[in-house]
Amino acid sequence: MAKRYEFNKSTKRDSLKRSGGFCEAVGSVYGLEPGQRCNAPLSHGVEFDHYPAPATDPGSDTLENCQSVCITCHRHKTSAYDVPMQAKGKRISDKHRGIKPSRGNGFRKAQPQRSASRPIIRRNEQQ
Repeated sequence: MAKRYEFNKSTKRDSLKRSGGFCEAVGSVYGLEPGQRCNAPLSHGVEFDHYPAPATDPGSDTLENCQSVCITCHRHKTSAYDVPMQAKGKRISDKHRGIKPSRGNGFRKAQPQRSASRPIIRRNEQQ
């Protein structure tokens, strides 16, 4: 597992001060229109996001890389951007190491169960 470079308290304070108490998330990475800023009040919760450099990059714990964002914007970026990028990085790393992807997720699709009392009737068989 890669090391994370976390923000210190001073960096978080300075980022929050810079934000003016409003979400600093900008653009499509956060689920907004390109160039659009969220500006949601951070009084309902603030999270400090590493952007544009990911938390695993050395030197990513600077004020320039610290965004004070609302919970909604951070959740969107994490699920739509960060997690897929990490998965892609793992796939590329595995490929260079000669590790081939497995087929499927290891689970088989459940087959419908038939019983003597209630046979399965498919939609095209109904009349």
